[in-house]
Amino acid sequence: MDSQVARDGRLMELVDEKWRDDKLPMEEVAVPQMELPEIEPDNGPTNETLKEQEQKWSDLALSALHDQPPTTANH
Repeated sequence: MDSQVARDGRLMELVDEKWRDDKLPMEEVAVPQMELPEIEPDNGPTNETLKEQEQKWSDLALSALHDQPPTTANH
């Protein structure tokens, strides 16, 4: 049964002839720089945007390491 499509007809109401014929405009769309994938492939291929890469750093709280001065123990 895994190789057969089970159709239940729920999407039939959403798709009509007008929707099928609708085309996106061919004009260029302005995309913010932070939403584009990295253009320098030096670090290996990535599909993450700059915004997603920055969020990784903040998710790991690595930026806090840079903000805090090193602590030393005086013996």
